[in-house]
Amino acid sequence: MRPTREMPRTGDLAPHKESLAAIREDTRRERLLDMERRMRRYRAGCFAILAVALASVAPQVGWGWLAPLAVGFCGFPLADRFMRNSKQPWRWIAGAWGALPLLIAASVVATGGPASPAIMLFSLPAVTLGARFDPWGMAVGTVYILALFLASTVAIDPASAAEYSQWLVAGVALILSTVILSGALVESDRAHRRRSTLDPLTGLFNRNALEQRLGELDGQPCNAEIGPSHALLLCDLDHFKRVNDELGHAAGDIVLQEVAYTMRAALRAGDSIYRVGGEEILAVLPGANEADAVEIAERLRNEVRDRRPTGTAVTVSIGVAVSRSGVVDTDELVSKADAALYTAKATGRDRVVVGNAAATANA
Repeated sequence: MRPTREMPRTGDLAPHKESLAAIREDTRRERLLDMERRMRRYRAGCFAILAVALASVAPQVGWGWLAPLAVGFCGFPLADRFMRNSKQPWRWIAGAWGALPLLIAASVVATGGPASPAIMLFSLPAVTLGARFDPWGMAVGTVYILALFLASTVAIDPASAAEYSQWLVAGVALILSTVILSGALVESDRAHRRRSTLDPLTGLFNRNALEQRLGELDGQPCNAEIGPSHALLLCDLDHFKRVNDELGHAAGDIVLQEVAYTMRAALRAGDSIYRVGGEEILAVLPGANEADAVEIAERLRNEVRDRRPTGTAVTVSIGVAVSRSGVVDTDELVSKADAALYTAKATGRDRVVVGNAAATANA
């Protein structure tokens, strides 16, 4: 063993394909964009129904609702265009969603306030809360809808609000009930999707399962008094492209399968292992400190090197990340593991490097 510090990325070595942090971010981004694509046509249908409904009562309540409806109809396609090209589409998604209750509030004000037939339309943005946001976001969104509901009715005309109090109470109840029921349905759908957690080639857990596991670890206490530390091992087969190029992809698949079996068998009970992309594999070691993580990483490295699947010499580079004292921050852990893996690649491969540490172990 000899000490080596992590090295900055330079042009001397091409960065490994895509960092785990980037993979996680892309997965979240694609999930959001997929949800928006699925909802787009239904949103257009809702706008059409809204226009027909308000037009049918326009002789009684006037045409003041037309301006906010037109803004919403034109604004959502514009937001869609920006979110597709944005690295943080959730900002546009949140903004587009937040505009809808605001436009409904404007329509309510324009068509009679507490007496407006449009007040029940506040349930529309409530339907999509669960699909777009986590429980905390749903709570904030519900408060936002109710605030606009009260501002466009009670605040502008308290006297009429008292007269139409039954309508307003029914509107509030409808909003809350819609949020609760739609949230339950969305959570059920997410639970079913999470069950698809196995990589079909290697039998390891896949990215869906990884996101679920990291979510469970995120925020857990980790210090000597409260709880143990946790570690990640990010593993990448060295020069795997040569295996595919020289032996063919069928042989490459066999190599991946045998390496996956070898690594899974070398882990402790309670550890979990995931294929995160190509030839990258991540092991999650709950309760492991740095010494434990390095020992296990070395065991994996040696087992893979000795396995020789299909008679081919295969080695693996491993980046180790261990949670700091305090609470577990999985985004930080992933970034440390990424950086450590790159260092292992840059300093010769077939070695273990600890993120943010001077220690490294090599063959």
